[in-house]
Amino acid sequence: MRLLIAMAGAGLLLASCGDATVQQRPETEGSAARTEMDAATKVYAECVSSQAETMPVADEAAGTLALNAMAVCKGSRDVLVEKVAAFNAIGYPERTPQQLDTVAEASVKLLDDEARQAAVVTIVRRQTETTDTSGTGPTPPPATKG
Repeated sequence: MRLLIAMAGAGLLLASCGDATVQQRPETEGSAARTEMDAATKVYAECVSSQAETMPVADEAAGTLALNAMAVCKGSRDVLVEKVAAFNAIGYPERTPQQLDTVAEASVKLLDDEARQAAVVTIVRRQTETTDTSGTGPTPPPATKG
């Protein structure tokens, strides 16, 4: 979720820098590939987030559930890896397909880590909400002598 917010913030920042009288630059191969990569990133992040929000969360560790959510989104992750590799190929045409795939996997792995952490937070929140049936909220920790 933080990833989506960061992407949206960056987009707003860039949009605010433009001058209405300046003509738009024609779309290049690189900018078209970036647009596709950004769209694939959004689809993947939204898939993991949606899974974390809707999957059953009782009787399972949050980390395991987050990994399950990510497994459901493997198809969108695979598309993202392809888009990252294609984007990288534009800037580094001398790289072999194996190098492009390795770099793409490493890049998406960073997103995986962030998506998993966000999913764990969502799942823990949902688990806490489900177990709190008294309506009084979570029990505060005991006071310590100091």
